[in-house]
Amino acid sequence: MRIIEEVIECAGRSDRVEIFPFYDMHVGKSNCNEIAIKKQVQEVRNRVKKPGRHIRVLLGGDAANSISPSDRKRFDFSDVADWLVQGSPEEVKDALADLPNREIKRIIEILGPIKEQIIGALEGNHEKSLRKYHNMDVQERLCEKLGCKNLSDEALIRLRFKRPTGRTNATTTAIIYLRHGYGAGRSVGAEPSKLAAMLNEWECADVCLSGHTHTFEDFGPKAVATIPQRGVLPTGLLWRHRFALNPGCWLDSHSIGRGTYDSQACYPARAFMTAKIVIWPFYSPYIEGREFSCPKIEIRKYPIL
Repeated sequence: MRIIEEVIECAGRSDRVEIFPFYDMHVGKSNCNEIAIKKQVQEVRNRVKKPGRHIRVLLGGDAANSISPSDRKRFDFSDVADWLVQGSPEEVKDALADLPNREIKRIIEILGPIKEQIIGALEGNHEKSLRKYHNMDVQERLCEKLGCKNLSDEALIRLRFKRPTGRTNATTTAIIYLRHGYGAGRSVGAEPSKLAAMLNEWECADVCLSGHTHTFEDFGPKAVATIPQRGVLPTGLLWRHRFALNPGCWLDSHSIGRGTYDSQACYPARAFMTAKIVIWPFYSPYIEGREFSCPKIEIRKYPIL
């Protein structure tokens, strides 16, 4: 586990922070939708150019498919992306002899334009399997090439927002807890139950993130009423909203051609959705007569095609 702090310098009350999670891309897999990933990368680039915006990116694990041919149980040549088997026979042989590293190189090419916005990357179960069984640490190489923090299997990130107010700085904070997965399960109620369990376990977090199951699910807001432990009492209860999110995956559930691992395992069609976390660090604390004790947070979800 990693515990880190990300300081964001704001110019004024109207500044907005937007955090884009990229979970379960599986670059190198035949049904990885790279067009959708590149579209999201372009969206991040567009947001960076807007005034008063502070854009950050989190990688949630399984960025590369990371399955070695020596993994007899999981590897299938039919699951290899077309770009890995293009070129001369010699080029194809070289690619197949070095699949995990070729996938990492491809990710760096795709995410390179937004590498400055990436806070860190989680290690997914695919990266872990390569490290554990094949002595290949693709996670460390990915973080090194992107210049971001290796968040291990789970992380707590304290976002500290600073705004100049005369001689001093006003500060507020928000906390994000993230991990690659929080258990499996395909039933309709499984994902909301897992996200609710994360909120219960990590009560310090304003937002909890988990993926792995490739199932998009937005849980929350969970309202929490409180009063400060010290200082002047407020005129009423203070409120805090907490959220949990599985931002989905970047894989086509069904595709024309040979069967994929997903279709053969009878995985249901996934909603091709994603979401971003939007934070107003210094908004007015009163909303409809209620006083809030933390920055205003929203989860904004949208289709990615």
